[in-house]
Amino acid sequence: MPITLLPPITLAGGTSQSASLPSNFGSMLGQAITGLQAGQAHANQTIQEAMAGQVSVTQAMVAMTMAQSQLDVATSVQGQAISAYQNIMNMPLS
Repeated sequence: MPITLLPPITLAGGTSQSASLPSNFGSMLGQAITGLQAGQAHANQTIQEAMAGQVSVTQAMVAMTMAQSQLDVATSVQGQAISAYQNIMNMPLS
């Protein structure tokens, strides 16, 4: 799944762009989760096909490795998001 950039935010003037960002981020996050689930399902299906002798063990290992890489990236992004949230919450109000 390709990564798309969010539109830039301008501080001068309108709020129309900043109001549309949460829906764009939400849809982007939803697409990422859907892609992650699809990758995991594909790996599971390929493993079952390998056990039945329909595909090679190499294909099953490649599918498992790709699914593991997707999960590692998702876990890393989750950790970074939690860290950013904690940094924002710990900022002093002045």
